[in-house]
Amino acid sequence: MTTTSATPDAPTVAEVHARLDRMPQWGISPWAKAVFAAAYFFAFYDIIALGAVLPDLAGSLHLSGAEAALPLTTSLAGYVVGAYVFGSLADRIGRRRALRLALVLLAAASAASAFSWDLSSLSLFRLLAGAGIGAQITLSATLITELSPSAHRARNIQRNVVWAGLGDAAAPFIALGLLHVDAIGWRLVLAVGALAVIPAALIGRVPESPRWLAVHGRAAEAGRVLAEMERRLRGQGRELAPVPARDAEHTAAVPDQAQAGGVALTALLRAPYRKRIIVVTGYWILLYLTVYGFLGEETVLLDRMSLHQPNGLFYTALGDIAFPLGAALPLLLLARVPRTYLLAASSLVFALGLAVMATSSGATGLVTGAFLVALVILVNSGVGYVYTSEVFPTRVRATAMGLADGVGHLGGLAAPYVVLAALGAWGPRGAFWLLAALMVACAVLIASLGLRTSGRGLAEVGEV
Repeated sequence: MTTTSATPDAPTVAEVHARLDRMPQWGISPWAKAVFAAAYFFAFYDIIALGAVLPDLAGSLHLSGAEAALPLTTSLAGYVVGAYVFGSLADRIGRRRALRLALVLLAAASAASAFSWDLSSLSLFRLLAGAGIGAQITLSATLITELSPSAHRARNIQRNVVWAGLGDAAAPFIALGLLHVDAIGWRLVLAVGALAVIPAALIGRVPESPRWLAVHGRAAEAGRVLAEMERRLRGQGRELAPVPARDAEHTAAVPDQAQAGGVALTALLRAPYRKRIIVVTGYWILLYLTVYGFLGEETVLLDRMSLHQPNGLFYTALGDIAFPLGAALPLLLLARVPRTYLLAASSLVFALGLAVMATSSGATGLVTGAFLVALVILVNSGVGYVYTSEVFPTRVRATAMGLADGVGHLGGLAAPYVVLAALGAWGPRGAFWLLAALMVACAVLIASLGLRTSGRGLAEVGEV
């Protein structure tokens, strides 16, 4: 497949947007939907699996406490690099090709992690796995957004985030089952992530984004993708409305999106995108600082609050049941509540859960607070993916998504140091209060400065 493109035609690009946005539902095949579901499942499984096996892994490789933290750090560092590099690549060579590469990388790195022989090899393989995870999340959100009619893009992403929640929830239970397999149990748990090769092999069932094809001057290919989507919908008995006429004002907004060349970082640092990239990057930094601070140090904080649990992995598995439940909640709200308000509300619930933990004196309050936190983590993440992918035009969408989400993970890298410093200065309750304050700041940022996107077409949102 060539990556060169003819000069895009603004009316043609506008017609592609209009033709796709008037579809009554998602026009891709069940196989394509399964590819996205599996991609999210294995990426999020891998995120939780490493933490679940860390004590056994450390014992097997004879790692100290500080050494055992290094694979987690390199995985997050890989996420930062992978999200941005693959996002930029996708804006040049296409969403589908870049996503296939990301899934192959994740599968290969997960398999290699299972064969790690020392700290250096494990850290390297986790760096590569993190790059695959960051790339997959960035590219899946971008491609789902661009294949979806505007009225359905948020729900389509969130449905796949439910599969991410199932991956999160499955990881500790799989670990409970496999860690008993002698000395190789932890290796088997990590090797499950190699099954990401399945969606990689089936990626051909997913169409390339017609919006990306159009802005790269490949109108005929975009037309074939749209015709197949329309054929499938008609075969399901769905009526397709006529393609709406594009008024002069709307069509005039498209040429900037139709400029396929020069997908440079500097484009995101100029108006009108500079404020957007600052807001969404700030959102992700605050969110990941809190999420990774909580997930990474929860056991330490609870121990310091004298909640002694006989089987930490078992209680973690029970708490993680809330992940898919929380991921499903936005499906009831996305059509009714503006994205920015939904993100702000879930951030405040997150803060409430942390505050409950900070003020609790017994197990009931601590578990209740932890459940509230787990319930909304994937609301923040899932709706955050939707929102970030919506507020930039097609020509820089994957780059912007990778930059914001990737740089946001710098907050994750800093999280353990911030939490441990707060623990030393103010104790476990003070650490929980600090995390709660960060989520309040997150809510204020996105509610006050975020761009309204609900119910608007991608072409319209991208250029306002």
